[in-house]
Amino acid sequence: MRKECLTIIGTAHVSKESVEEVKDTIYGEKPEVVAIELDYNRFIRLSKKKSGTKEEKNMRVTEIVKEKKVGIYVTSGILSFIQGKIGAELDVKPGSEMIAAIDAGYDIGAKIALIDRDINITLQRAINKMGLFEKLKFLFSLIYAMFSRGDELEIEDLKKQETLEEVMEYFKKTSPSVYEVLVQERDAYLANSILGIEKDHVVAVVGAGHKKGINHYLDNPDEIPSIEELTDTKKSGFPWMRIILLFIIILIILTILKFFIFI
Repeated sequence: MRKECLTIIGTAHVSKESVEEVKDTIYGEKPEVVAIELDYNRFIRLSKKKSGTKEEKNMRVTEIVKEKKVGIYVTSGILSFIQGKIGAELDVKPGSEMIAAIDAGYDIGAKIALIDRDINITLQRAINKMGLFEKLKFLFSLIYAMFSRGDELEIEDLKKQETLEEVMEYFKKTSPSVYEVLVQERDAYLANSILGIEKDHVVAVVGAGHKKGINHYLDNPDEIPSIEELTDTKKSGFPWMRIILLFIIILIILTILKFFIFI
């Protein structure tokens, strides 16, 4: 059942306008709960960056391989780099709207609810779902995005419904497995988390691409899969897949070194 007073803000994660919209909405509505599209680990990392606290050293490569987390670390690292790159071009730190939501929530005495699925579970499920060709295609598209130069970034256009639908449809066609895990499954997880909040007056801050799906699941809660279905990561990749991913890591490092040597 929907909350009596629920506002869902669809944001662009590197947008000054989204930051202002989030603050204005929370200060204006004064909700009992501010729900944000973060899991606990990302919340901690974002809090450390905000306070200037240094993050703990990354795991060694041998530990990553041993724990079968090569795919997660490669994908997560590249995604973070791309988001940071876009944020630098727009002079907006990634996650600024989430920090604004947290700060505004604390200011008005609201509770903060972390409603997203653990990022490691999400990435592992995406890797498990993809076949070899889709894995390689997805990774190389991320690598291409790392080194490509953005021309005119129309970030605010991404929040417009017609643009969102076009982007999501393209994403769905090019990487159906990734789309299912990163978008559709998280729509369901986020909606379930919102439904689980005991208070009625809630402002939820989520990426604009999730807003339509969340609303669908809030109107049709019987369609939400069980939490067990949404968080299972039992399937493991083939050993040679980790070797391919390690090769890609080495390739990225060599490319970066070559770039810095010849500039």
